[in-house]
Amino acid sequence: MTLTVRRVTFRVSRERALDLDADVWYAGPVNAPIRSGVSAATLAELRSAVEAVKHFVLGVSEDTPVTVEYLYDLPGVPAEVWRANRELRERLCAAGLSEDDQVELLLTA
Repeated sequence: MTLTVRRVTFRVSRERALDLDADVWYAGPVNAPIRSGVSAATLAELRSAVEAVKHFVLGVSEDTPVTVEYLYDLPGVPAEVWRANRELRERLCAAGLSEDDQVELLLTA
């Protein structure tokens, strides 16, 4: 039996959490039946939170494969920059660079 992979997109932005009086990362589903999202102090924590809710957001069982796409919405960073970054990362991956080497290269380039 072949399972269909489902996709969900989350728009990521910086938001002010009034209850914490702090800036947090917020990820809200774009193309899902549930509209409420998750927030976290760091992007790593945010990704973990999204992974924890992605099946619930789509209303599918945990057995269903779900891939997540992130759209970043940060003031002053246009969509073209995100597309160029994604393309560069894909090319670095195709060139055989590990995730750690990609990060090091991008930090020092």
